[in-house]
Amino acid sequence: LVIAIAASLTAACDAGPAANAVSVSGDGTVSDLVPAHRSVADLAVEALADHLDIPVTDIVVDSVRPVDWPDSSIGCPQPDQAYLQVITPGHKISLRVDGRPYTVHEANGNAFVCVTQKAVPGSELAPAINIAWARQAAQARADLARALHVEERHIVIAGADKTYWSDPGMECGEPRADAGTDPIEGYVIRLRHGSREYTFHTDMDRVIACPAITVD
Repeated sequence: LVIAIAASLTAACDAGPAANAVSVSGDGTVSDLVPAHRSVADLAVEALADHLDIPVTDIVVDSVRPVDWPDSSIGCPQPDQAYLQVITPGHKISLRVDGRPYTVHEANGNAFVCVTQKAVPGSELAPAINIAWARQAAQARADLARALHVEERHIVIAGADKTYWSDPGMECGEPRADAGTDPIEGYVIRLRHGSREYTFHTDMDRVIACPAITVD
């Protein structure tokens, strides 16, 4: 897949900037999108349907977001692979199946489900299930980039560990008002900027920097 995408990068570099992101609330379908995004969403839906071996009608469209991919990995680098350092216009498409989020990356008419090929260190989850914490990791990355006043591409996801919080505040911050007494499923997500590492605590809804982010 990497070779096939890399071979088409030269033509993709001549493409102009894409339009702004389009989000579809509720049970979105491709037909709900503006015409400029429908073909991209169609590619993404078909790619995910093939990946999961399910009908396209089971897939909900959340958003289509234009992205300038920084290299030929198209935003989904795999271990022990080298990539051409070529900026390529494309799209990141957010989809859902039975409430579970999936991300499809697209460039130059090629769309594929971005799934890490290697389990995250310290996590007992299989590679295909690591998508469960992708939304929390993306939010943590955006929060850290905003706090440090840097671009998100400079923030590296160092790893994630599944955990169960006995504290409704996830051992950091104020507890939820509706918190019960049962253990709370979540993750400890580790991010890195330069030589410094930052930790975020999450449940399936919240993402909290712990300890709080300080800027030297």
